[in-house]
Amino acid sequence: MGLSFSLLLARQGIRPLVVERHPGTSIHPRVSSLTARTLEIFRSAGIEDEIRREEPPFPREFGVMFVESLAGQTFDNLMEDMSAYFTDLSPVEGNGIAQDLLEPVLREQAEQAGVRLRYNTEMIDFEADGDGVSAVIRDRISGETRTVRAKYLVGADGSKSGIRAKLGIGQHGEGTLCHLVSMVFDADIHELFASQNAHMCFFANDTTSGSLVLYPGTHRRPHMYRLDVVYDPEEESIADYPEERCIELIRAAIGIPDIPVTLHKVLTWEMAARVADSFQQGRMFLVGDSARVQPPSGGLGGNTGIAEAHNLAWKLAAVLRGEAGPDLLGTYDAERRPVADYTAEQVVMLSQQREHEGSEGITVNTLHVNMGYRYPEGAIVPESGGANLPNVQSPELWTGQPGTRAAHVVLERDGQTFSTLDLFGSRFVLLVGPDGQNWLEAAQLAQEALHLPMDIYRIGGDEGGIGNPGNDFLDAYGIASAGAVIVRPDGYIGWRSKAAGTDLEEMERVLTGALSTILFR
Repeated sequence: MGLSFSLLLARQGIRPLVVERHPGTSIHPRVSSLTARTLEIFRSAGIEDEIRREEPPFPREFGVMFVESLAGQTFDNLMEDMSAYFTDLSPVEGNGIAQDLLEPVLREQAEQAGVRLRYNTEMIDFEADGDGVSAVIRDRISGETRTVRAKYLVGADGSKSGIRAKLGIGQHGEGTLCHLVSMVFDADIHELFASQNAHMCFFANDTTSGSLVLYPGTHRRPHMYRLDVVYDPEEESIADYPEERCIELIRAAIGIPDIPVTLHKVLTWEMAARVADSFQQGRMFLVGDSARVQPPSGGLGGNTGIAEAHNLAWKLAAVLRGEAGPDLLGTYDAERRPVADYTAEQVVMLSQQREHEGSEGITVNTLHVNMGYRYPEGAIVPESGGANLPNVQSPELWTGQPGTRAAHVVLERDGQTFSTLDLFGSRFVLLVGPDGQNWLEAAQLAQEALHLPMDIYRIGGDEGGIGNPGNDFLDAYGIASAGAVIVRPDGYIGWRSKAAGTDLEEMERVLTGALSTILFR
């Protein structure tokens, strides 16, 4: 989360300081799936190709088995909901890159963008005042401490966040669901999964029970897997899982007593669902697991955190550049905390249904959870009737309503096709219909009045407009031919006028008022 946030902030022209107590990037293959929406975010940051080179696309079919053991009796086999990873609503596909392969990509890109990264460095104290935040950081090798000063502090320090604790921010939600021991290992069991077209299994036998997970698409390590078993931390610790016992459990889960196994790492972790009571306190913010933790079911934890970082980055940048007032920062909590509550609730439901019912009763749609939510309030200009809209639904049902993700529409320019999403990323964007020339002129005046960089595009129409081969732009954004929408830097609709204005000065006032509402509310 820290690397993602720092890169997104750097793409907005801000050079943050990142301190990380570990000596380098992650050595653990966690967060092994990025949804299409997350790849859209990384695409807007200009690093989709770098990720694709590091790891091939995610498998389109992801089976989950319920078995006695991997090689034993199969009780059920269901296909995982992959709609969040593969959908015609996006120009990109999901990816199975794991955290230990993704982080070096993020690190390299962040450094190239001017981010100041300090590994082997920990923050040991911080204090905020009316003008900024002072933090005491310590070099873990030399022991040297120094105080650094910044306007804002963002805590991406994980589920046991010391920043959240010092701020006294509580948490709510289901709480602890279970404690697990994870064993990362190599074994030649690919065909056992492939024969059932599966990448994960839940097993139960006389020796043990738990889950086996294939790290998908890991071309560098084709035989790496993870075994998770539940344990009671009041009765056991990681010391009770020496290599000999771990290999015995792994073989029992596989169902082949003498299969060669190479154990790499043993970890303990808590499966929990908790959301911070606030994502902001003054000049300090929480992102990722420090703001919200949820079970791994559906693979949405890291993806939700990256969406949080994306939301906060453009707002902080706008304030630091002097384009917006500090009230804009309050919309981060207003927009993202309800999404976190909903996501955690849905993922807990999915986790419990898997555990208790197998393939029956699984109704959680990960595409809706990951891409189909709406911000009913925040850095948007609401429309009349918005209170009657759902907060989450299939993203294809949204048609340009403020607070929703701007739709993917195929465009064409100079004989090359691209997506509307390729127009978004660092600045506000005004999109107008083929007869929206007056909006273009009004936008030029509004930019001068607000001193706000904004990109302006006319979609369709005669010479000068961007082509729309499918003639679907107007329907996708819910506007008439002379209508207009403003898309925020994070690709969410901030304002919409379904039809034309007639008076140029009045249209300028409308645009100025809309942008002022978004930036200064």
